[in-house]
Amino acid sequence: MSTTNAALLDALADCLETGEPLPDALARVAAAGGAALGWAERIGRSLRADVPIAAALRRTELLDHAELALLSAEGADLVAPALLHALVLRRRGQVERRWAVLRGLIGPLGFAALTVVLDPLPNLVSGGPFVGPVLRGLALLVVLGVALFVGVPALLRHPTRRARALRLCAAIPGLHAFTALHAEEELVTVLVPFVEGRRINRQGLAAAAGLLAWSPLGEALRIASRADVPPQAPLPMGGLESLARHLSLATRLTLVGGVGSGRLAERLRQRGESLTPLLTRRLRLTAKGAAYALVLLFSVASLAGMVARGIPGLPTLPGGAGSADQKQLEELMKQLE
Repeated sequence: MSTTNAALLDALADCLETGEPLPDALARVAAAGGAALGWAERIGRSLRADVPIAAALRRTELLDHAELALLSAEGADLVAPALLHALVLRRRGQVERRWAVLRGLIGPLGFAALTVVLDPLPNLVSGGPFVGPVLRGLALLVVLGVALFVGVPALLRHPTRRARALRLCAAIPGLHAFTALHAEEELVTVLVPFVEGRRINRQGLAAAAGLLAWSPLGEALRIASRADVPPQAPLPMGGLESLARHLSLATRLTLVGGVGSGRLAERLRQRGESLTPLLTRRLRLTAKGAAYALVLLFSVASLAGMVARGIPGLPTLPGGAGSADQKQLEELMKQLE
């Protein structure tokens, strides 16, 4: 879903929330003109008299695999406007996070380019090659930049590959904290439309289980959705009691506070809005720090190689190999002695 499609879906959800039929809501969106007109016509061609909004959107190519799975969940048609709002928030958070991380890598790439230029600089004194190593190094950085800015996002856009990547990251100790935070963000965002009073209905638990199949939360949600809970049974966490060990303290307190105040949907929405920038900042700082560490390691290795090779005509640093001129000077001094 592009930024434009997200804005159009958001506008459509706003119109549907007023109780307008889908054709009337689409007509309002089309009144904006431009891309909105063509977008509304594409959905309109998929409409049938007895087809609800979720089913109509499933027939278009505007949503990815995960979003289609949510719209295909049982009971999704009844909360389609709120679910569309949740999908828009989810996608906007993903786009902002991706660009924040990529912007954080611009500095390390620039520093790496400077290192590539300075590394063969001693060759200007010794008469060795300079332009060739610089061009090869810059070409390698260009390939790396294209891979990071274009290749990785395109690779992770595929639902199966993205799920595998998330599952792999969840199994790595250093990255588990990021995937756990991301799973919480996804969870609280998609559960908002399925809140009924002070509890979350089974349809919402099942829908979230499909979305988070790559995470330990997925299996826990699947079990919770199949549990036979009496309607009047007290649920201090709105039906997520069995997931408590997988959730952070802040999220557990959000659930408890939302159930206690009767504003569970509002508190979940607020928690999701706070998790998105938090995860974005942590990912950006981690990616930026790791990139700078790699560039620094390369710079140190380059400097060590320069010291070991020595620069003809100049004294070497302690531990460096002597140049040919220095060796001749040392031999002459020995003869004079």
